[in-house]
Amino acid sequence: MSALTRDVNPPLTRSVEDYLKVIYHLSSQGGFATTSDIAGMLEVAPPSVSGMVKRLSDTGLIEHVPYRGVQLTAQGRREALRMIRR
Repeated sequence: MSALTRDVNPPLTRSVEDYLKVIYHLSSQGGFATTSDIAGMLEVAPPSVSGMVKRLSDTGLIEHVPYRGVQLTAQGRREALRMIRR
């Protein structure tokens, strides 16, 4: 596969989309979204949230501040708004 045919930004999974929308909603109300708040809204276990937070942080969609929570990066905010406006 050549570099021209590879997808530079692969499509986001449904799970990633759900996390970004929830983080957008929570952080717009108080600055940071906590792991427990995300887990509550998505009805998943906190360890599942921790794993996804690491994944989203590694891809540059969120910024994780220990003991405070997570915020969307500019790229994460653009993706969340794109999904919300669909």
